[in-house]
Amino acid sequence: MTGPTADAAMAPAIRRLHLNESPYPPSPGVVTAIAAAAAQANRYPKPDSDVLLDALSAYAGAAAERIVVTSGSNELLHLLPLITQAHGAEMVVPDPSFPTYLKVAGFFGIKVHGVPVRADGRPDVDALLAAITPGCRMVCVPSPNNPTGGLLSAAEIERLVAGVPETMLLHFDEAYYEFGRQAGGAEALPLLEKRKGPWMTSRSFSKAFGLAGLRLGYSIASDRELAMRVRGLRPNFSVNALAMAAGVAALASLDHMRETVGSIAAERRRLSDGLAAAGLDPLPSAANFVAFAVPASDGDLAGRLAAMGILTTAFHMPGNVPAIRITLGRRDDTDAVLDALSTCRGS
Repeated sequence: MTGPTADAAMAPAIRRLHLNESPYPPSPGVVTAIAAAAAQANRYPKPDSDVLLDALSAYAGAAAERIVVTSGSNELLHLLPLITQAHGAEMVVPDPSFPTYLKVAGFFGIKVHGVPVRADGRPDVDALLAAITPGCRMVCVPSPNNPTGGLLSAAEIERLVAGVPETMLLHFDEAYYEFGRQAGGAEALPLLEKRKGPWMTSRSFSKAFGLAGLRLGYSIASDRELAMRVRGLRPNFSVNALAMAAGVAALASLDHMRETVGSIAAERRRLSDGLAAAGLDPLPSAANFVAFAVPASDGDLAGRLAAMGILTTAFHMPGNVPAIRITLGRRDDTDAVLDALSTCRGS
């Protein structure tokens, strides 16, 4: 039998709304650049492409010598304990936040001080600063925060920058940087530049630029020496040649990226409004996803959505309150989510 079985034919189409991928492909120029680079795939790429670093420098407004290219922004998170010699030490992060922080801490025996986010999903800067102990080596704060979508204000970033002791590394995670800026968020880099102690910010090409499958990210360090240290700890050739070529082309296609971000932001409004109309309470989001607390009467809502072909991410808000994060897709994805919620919640 070459065609689908009867059961497969009746199965719902799978909507991947659980990994915060872009629903849109990269620009045509990026696809062309990837194809051209593939012809040289028999050669190792230059670890620090001058062309890519110069393009990133122009885009981010930071000196190329302070920029480190990584295999997604995740690679930097795995290097943070090595950078800070934090084995067996302590760190402070919001709770909930990006799960990789906890994963990396487990590898290195790091004690994590998880600080509950505010009711609106934003990291609680004052509580984060209060949680710092003498044994901490780093404070890691995403904005927008994953999985809640909360965005810090300029004043909150300034308090964070000033409040983290100079002896500790401040990691400011900006994986959703382009979405935060589109939503009206402050440009964090000038605020971070005021810090006297070491800091790093990390960004990703996976979301706004649609390059999740190629794993490309970059970090901006507080100084050249810190950037050099990260490069020295990074695995050899961790960023592949196709990803580097795609990154250069993506930065030359900023109109495509901005159109993508704008389209996703429109669906963010539609989904948030639809959830509110259904009696749910979506958290304010400045990212490419929307999260909400699951009412106790709804039970395993994520499981029922998955059975209908809609994959989401379940997590817990402070107080062990169950919640769901839904990645934003295209218009038909938003319609499908709202229809499925209406069906499986009996509304």
